[in-house]
Amino acid sequence: MSFDFSGISIEQPSPAPIDPIEIFQAASVSDSNINDLWLAQGDALREWQKNRNCSDVSVVLNTGSGKTLVGLLIAQSLVNETSGKVLYACASIQLVQQTAEKARGYGLDTTTYVSGDFSTDGYHRCVTPCVTTYQALFNGKTRFRKDDVVAVIFDDAHVAEHLLRDQFSLEISRDGMESVYSEIVALFQSYHSVASRGTSYDEVIAGQHAGKILWVPPFAVHDVQAQLAKILKDANLQEATETKFSWEHIRDHEDLCCILISANSVTLTPPYVPISTLPYFGNDVRRVYLSATLRAPDAFARTFGRTPKKLISPSTTAGECERLVLVPSKATSIRDDVHSATTVLTEHKALVLVPTRSRGEKWRAVAPMPNREEVPQAVQAFRDEDSNKKTKLVLAGRYDGVDLPGDTCRVMVIDDLPRSSGPLERFQWNMLNLSSSLRSTIASRITQSFGRISRGMSDHGVVLITGRELVQWLEVPQNKAMLPEFLRKQIEFGYQVSRKCQSDADIVNAARACIDRRPGWIAKYKELMQNKTDEVGTNETEASDKFVAVARAEAKFINAFWDRDFADAAKILSACHDSTFEISDNTGAWHSVWLGYASQLAGDMESAHEHYKRAHAIQRNVPRMVTSEEKKVDNVPGQVRRIAEQVNTSAKKVKLPKDLRFRLEHLKGAESANKVEDALRHLGQYMGLESTRPDKEFGTGPDVLWITDKRVAICMEAKTDKTETSSYRKNDIGQLNDHVQWVKDHHKDVMEILPVFVGPMLPASERANPSHDVVVVELSAFEELGKKLIAVLEDATRNAIPLTLMSEINDRLKNTGLLWPNFFETLPLKKLRDLKRAKDVTPEQSREP
Repeated sequence: MSFDFSGISIEQPSPAPIDPIEIFQAASVSDSNINDLWLAQGDALREWQKNRNCSDVSVVLNTGSGKTLVGLLIAQSLVNETSGKVLYACASIQLVQQTAEKARGYGLDTTTYVSGDFSTDGYHRCVTPCVTTYQALFNGKTRFRKDDVVAVIFDDAHVAEHLLRDQFSLEISRDGMESVYSEIVALFQSYHSVASRGTSYDEVIAGQHAGKILWVPPFAVHDVQAQLAKILKDANLQEATETKFSWEHIRDHEDLCCILISANSVTLTPPYVPISTLPYFGNDVRRVYLSATLRAPDAFARTFGRTPKKLISPSTTAGECERLVLVPSKATSIRDDVHSATTVLTEHKALVLVPTRSRGEKWRAVAPMPNREEVPQAVQAFRDEDSNKKTKLVLAGRYDGVDLPGDTCRVMVIDDLPRSSGPLERFQWNMLNLSSSLRSTIASRITQSFGRISRGMSDHGVVLITGRELVQWLEVPQNKAMLPEFLRKQIEFGYQVSRKCQSDADIVNAARACIDRRPGWIAKYKELMQNKTDEVGTNETEASDKFVAVARAEAKFINAFWDRDFADAAKILSACHDSTFEISDNTGAWHSVWLGYASQLAGDMESAHEHYKRAHAIQRNVPRMVTSEEKKVDNVPGQVRRIAEQVNTSAKKVKLPKDLRFRLEHLKGAESANKVEDALRHLGQYMGLESTRPDKEFGTGPDVLWITDKRVAICMEAKTDKTETSSYRKNDIGQLNDHVQWVKDHHKDVMEILPVFVGPMLPASERANPSHDVVVVELSAFEELGKKLIAVLEDATRNAIPLTLMSEINDRLKNTGLLWPNFFETLPLKKLRDLKRAKDVTPEQSREP
């Protein structure tokens, strides 16, 4: 009997809509909170529809303004258009599940992929997008390949930076892989001994400096790369769950990585993440980046290796919740801001965000921190807890992915600066002071922190700011400019309220007024939000453009470097080198190391040595390259060694440091204040001192800071623009005192601080009261010091060969009095208190305005 096929029909599917708004209108929405698209959501979707063929589109919407719905509609639109595979990336498994749940409420189907399993076959049939984690996309053994993927939606794109870095970081744990850890540590023992860092190295390995991280310079890695490769190969890293995913990225590139060593682990990670090696960043893949905080384009470029071709940022007040910011340390008589904040928390269910687990110990009396693996359960339990129970939750480094809106939580503490998310960033921040380069990253984390307990205009809450570094960071104009305008308003108002408080009781009462929404608070808050804040100035915009250019160069550099095209890599980084130093001397030093290494691997040792020397001269925590000639020279002061390191001894020729005369030319003082300060910094560097410009790097601190081997700090405030009829005023003295305190806070090992005004010999004003140790040195004295140094180096380089250079410099510095402390003691300086009022300066002219 034959089979009867007559009753079978093949359904012809109707064309699926590709306009995201049409998709929404056709969806069976079951979420009672969704009546229609909000104005900003509609604006974003219409704008994206016009630019849907663009390869890189950034959509910026405030936290709480419904960007998840926007992202899901765009994802489904791309599925419908291409009949291809579309990914939707989230920061955690918890957020994958939360996004899928929201999609169901919106009437949208999704496939999820977590822990190796797809929830449905919709993704493979190309009818639904796949919601998964960044980790699943970025790990070295990802299931998602380029040929499969036509588009990716990156939700909360601001978190991708550290998640990418994590996937490209191979961690050798001391506890889990002790023998491998010990072999790698032993591999670099010899270098650190020869470089006079052996004691510090041994102490860090022994755990005598909690949390300290050492970085092995790339030239030291290069010397032992064969042994390192064998150790890693023999460790079977491809087998262990903790290492196999990152090892896939690092394998065959171990000699191109930063190696960071602590008492607990050895980490291998690229200097910049080679994003182009991932399958989702080709020209044939469309990418949409969703975020509330992509305010800084340099952070975007640093993360994704590009800038968006289209930025969609609809104007909206959605997500701008009512918020009182309190800063207890600004209150009149409060000295312990953590204790003060704790008194507020006593009355409320509250969240405390800290940067590290060690910082979390300060809050142990409030609540113990959950273990890392217990955090998702702890967050869920806290969310479900009745607010009347006044439960507390302390979390470390969780600046995103924790949503506690409305009555779930109305009080939060952001404690201390949200930095140091991984070993490389901790080293760059703590040891290299790359605060300028990391500014946008810090700003993004702060903005995200504020959004943890706030999800919309109808929400309200109190945020307490504690920790000296965070409070100071928020006071710097360049830093504040990175934050959204409404948040800047709230912080500034919070500072005013806090200054009016006289005690812990006042802080508590101010918090109650906001939580209870009392009339006085509501009226003042409305008045506050109607005020305009200062616009971001031209200088900030120009600086942002430079940061973006540098970030793009870093991305291009690592692409070539990772492909072992070292000559091209060196060319790329060299092209922006001057711009990098304009932004930050410390960032320039970091670039110099990798420019030096690329040059070395390309066979240009002369350029390599010059770049290594420059890096170490500027930033003492960049280890120096030790040559065979240096190893033979003993018993010379560190100041002499560092001067000699800056002299070009390549190809058996001895030359003056490059740009020496040009850099010191500005000590004549005819140039701008910035150039004068830069010349003073370079003079300190060429004098063999640790020389920095904190105000340039951090936005606070001395104009110029010299630190000697004996840990004496010369703290300079440049006042070269003062006229003969002027004086050093009360605010000048206060500023210098503030700089001295900054040095005490940031350089704990400094034994003595010498406060110096660099400017004309003028008296203090009548209302000023300088301390006995404040001195004035005219700029011309530093100009003469520079001339002496140039003369010494000219004589030394004329008569020396590489082998005798250090002894030549040592002898001549001694004879001319340029060794510390002689050169400072012979400067024509005067104590400010001893300067008599000039005859042509009347009391009226010198009096404070």
